Amino acid sequence: MTKLQYRGVSYDNASHEQPSPQPVDHAYRGQHYDAPLRHEAAPVDTEVELQYRGHAYHHRQAEAAQQVNQG
Repeated sequence: MTKLQYRGVSYDNASHEQPSPQPVDHAYRGQHYDAPLRHEAAPVDTEVELQYRGHAYHHRQAEAAQQVNQG
């Protein structure tokens, strides 16, 4: 097991509590949610066109993976 360090203090992350998958009532920016605190990423929809500040983007997951593997 790897020892972690924060500001020079070592600690063991094995004893840290993990977020529960049970739904919890919580609020964010005035909106109430009844969802688990553990976030599971949604699957990528490659058909969706993304837009940011007037520019259109398409998902390029294969290209990104290739760049990561090359580096």
